[in-house]
This record gives sequence, C-alpha cells and structure tokens, in this order.
Amino acid sequence: MAEETSRRYTLSNRYIFTGRLVMQTAFHIGGGRLTLSGSDSPVILTPEGQPFIPGSSFKGSLRSTTEKIVPALPESAELSSCGLVELSDEEQLAAQQQQKWVCSSLRQREFAQRYRNAPNDKNIFTQARKELCHTCQLFGSPFSASLMSIQDLYLADMTWFDGLIQHRDGVAIDRDSEKARDRLKYDFDVVPATTSFSMNITLENASPKDLQLISIGLSEFVNGYGVIGGKRSRGLGACILEDFKVTCIDLASGDQKERSLRLKNHLLKILPEPLDGPTFVHDQIDTLFADNNAR
Repeated sequence: MAEETSRRYTLSNRYIFTGRLVMQTAFHIGGGRLTLSGSDSPVILTPEGQPFIPGSSFKGSLRSTTEKIVPALPESAELSSCGLVELSDEEQLAAQQQQKWVCSSLRQREFAQRYRNAPNDKNIFTQARKELCHTCQLFGSPFSASLMSIQDLYLADMTWFDGLIQHRDGVAIDRDSEKARDRLKYDFDVVPATTSFSMNITLENASPKDLQLISIGLSEFVNGYGVIGGKRSRGLGACILEDFKVTCIDLASGDQKERSLRLKNHLLKILPEPLDGPTFVHDQIDTLFADNNAR
C-alpha cells in the first residue's frame, strides 16, 4: 500500500528540471480546426503562429513512459504503478477476496458509491489518497493533485524557420483487405525535425521515490528513446533531451539558520548551482538496483 503524504501543505523541497527537447524526427500534435491551415489535421500553434508542445502532452508522454517501465523493476525497488486501467467488477471482487492491494484510481466506482451512501464521511477520500500507487501520487489521480507542474514547451532557439510547417499525405487503410480505401485520402501538418523546445518541470515536496520515478521517465528522453505527439507509428515524435540540468532547493534539512538562509535565497531567486541532469538521473536509478547489485 502506498503511503499518504501530508507533505503537500508545507514546502520542504523544490526540484527544477530544465533542458531542451530536440526533435529527431518531425512531430504532430493536433491543433483542432481553429487555424488558418488548409490541412485536414493542423498542428497546434501559438497566437504568433509558432509551434509549441503543451505541458499536458509532455506530462502524458512522461507518465506513460514511466508506467511502462515500473512493472519491470525488481521487487526491491518497491515502486508501484496502476497504469490508470480501471478494474472490472469481477476483478475488483477477486482482489477484495484475496485482500490484495489495488490503487484507489482503479476503484473509483467503489469510492463513488461509498460517498453516495455516506456523503458526510470525510474519511472516504482520505483513505483513497492513502491507497494511491506511487505514479498516481507523483503524476496525479482523480483523488489527488500532481506534485509536479510542467510548463508549455516553447521554441528554444532559431531552429525553426518562421512559417515552416510540412504537409504530409495519408491514406485510410482497410484492415481486412489491407488495401487503401477509396476516396479516403487525407493530409496532416508536421513540425520538422531538429526543432527544439525549452523544457521546465517543477517538482515540490519530493520523496526519494518521487525522484526515482521522475528519473525513470526522464532517462528515456535523455537516452533518445522518448516520443511525443500523435501518428507515432509513422515514425513521428522521436526526441532527445539535451542541456539537461537539475536545481535542488532544500528547505528541510540542516539547522534553523541554514534553512532560513536557503529560503531567503530562494525567495530572492538566488538559486544554487544546478546539477548535471544525466548524472542526477543515473544516481537515482542506481539506487533502485542497489539491493540487487549487492547480492
């Protein structure tokens, strides 16, 4: 069972992750129809007509990347992830009979029913927060807000030429006949490769497990395995995280004088020297396998 943390209500630490997300291939994040593009599927643009990556899109990609890896970790890592795949009634009943822990995010109907039966019982959602898996604690769930905030990723430098959006053609395929369907040709816009975007993630009141989890996800982007956006089966969305730095603001350890000085510097935006991001991620991941390495 995952532990509930009251750490949300007092700032004890703040980690700031910065870097440049460089696209290794073109990418597509849909922008709806309220654009001047004549494409069937335009990309999302700022009011100035520049492409950007919504923070929610990057967060979703980071979360799914992390959730994919957590189940493969050794048991000694003691990290849990539900993947936000809600259980059926039969699966929930079987888990209850076996007294097996299940993340609250997968039991939303159960907690909703309990709340309908006892709307004044505040302990219902307190229990729900206590029984969240580690990824839901970090990234957020229906019962608890995320510990991190991710800014929209805007153009980092002049790697994108003004107005340069590529147009690509697509054809709908009939999966049964494996042939193109008649009169179902379409086109879509992509932002070209080599375009780079500024990444900024703020993580507050992080526990050691939070740092391990976010390091798992970011390591995939540092190593060039990250993907973002849609139409990935076409080879779109491959990216790599460069110029990666981590700034740590510790407001909990040390004596009162040290904590006050750190808080003062933080409020005046006098930040400590940033750490090398890849080294930070390496050290965090190394702790996950410490017990296995010692055997």
